[in-house]
Amino acid sequence: MNENDINLDEVVIDDIVEQKDDDGNDTTDWKALALKNQGIAKRLKTKMSKSKETKTEIEEKPKPEESKNGLLEKAFLRSAGITDKEEVELALLTAKKWNVDIDALVDDEDFQEKLEKHRTKKANLEATSDIKGDKSRTSAKNTPEYWVAKGTPPTADQVPDRKTRVKIARAMISNTKSGKKFYND
Repeated sequence: MNENDINLDEVVIDDIVEQKDDDGNDTTDWKALALKNQGIAKRLKTKMSKSKETKTEIEEKPKPEESKNGLLEKAFLRSAGITDKEEVELALLTAKKWNVDIDALVDDEDFQEKLEKHRTKKANLEATSDIKGDKSRTSAKNTPEYWVAKGTPPTADQVPDRKTRVKIARAMISNTKSGKKFYND
């Protein structure tokens, strides 16, 4: 254990002085000294464990306050017009990173730019998410009118759907039978 971790009162243990009788024999009660030192060690051990318990209790108390602050911050963001989950997360992370309060962050020009970029990026992603396929498979190329106007039947690479190719081929055949030479006849 480091001395910085737990602050306990210092215990000063007296130096052991050997006691001798008149004949020079050692009369020190070693057993009593060992029991005394063992008692001191036990007291220090219980003090240390109690201080650890109180330290963990102290650390647990601020957590509910932080969650209350989190709710207050989210409520403030909602009132400022930041309601999307990703935008709220962006605001909280930015405030933590920049070490500023939420109310100062909402008014900050740099954050407003960052938020606008995020909103634009999300809007673009939503707008393009419904588009399927690539340029070779556009819906305009899958219509019989397009291929009749073009004048050539599509290949399997151009229109991969067999049913659509059959519709296009039938429209081209029926168009040739009608005798139209021009598209506006």
